[in-house]
Amino acid sequence: MTLKKWLLFIVVFALSLTIILSLLIYFQAKSPFSDSAEKAESYALDNNLLAQVDKTYVYNNTSTFHTVIGTTAKGEEKAYFLPDKQSDEKIMEVSLDEGISEQKAVDLAMKDVKDGKLLHAKLGVEEIGPVWEITYVNAEDNLNYVYLLFDNGEWWKRISNL
Repeated sequence: MTLKKWLLFIVVFALSLTIILSLLIYFQAKSPFSDSAEKAESYALDNNLLAQVDKTYVYNNTSTFHTVIGTTAKGEEKAYFLPDKQSDEKIMEVSLDEGISEQKAVDLAMKDVKDGKLLHAKLGVEEIGPVWEITYVNAEDNLNYVYLLFDNGEWWKRISNL
């Protein structure tokens, strides 16, 4: 083999190895979150809290909760806040029709934001009760968090320009 072919082989091999190792690390890092989301969904379904799960995610504050949103057997849309297994917190629930919707929370939080990019909107539990956490990047590329009370959409807390 010529020197050119050896160099090409080494470059292709190193690039392939880097891609494969990166994918393995990514999936290994993501695995605990996927497992905990599946356990939270299974718990909600197996204990007849929900008949159908629409969305599940992790919400962190001083305690970690798995928010499971879905429909009950009676057709009610509810959110359950399942504490992390290490927590002594109790399972909490809210009916989604008793508070503001996700879209309304996003609209309220980003009402005065020009050219902002929404990153996520999560329903979670804080010491004050259920809140919407709206996270976005503004036009200056600064990270912002807005917390709105689930019940009425009032601003509870804001963390700006991180």
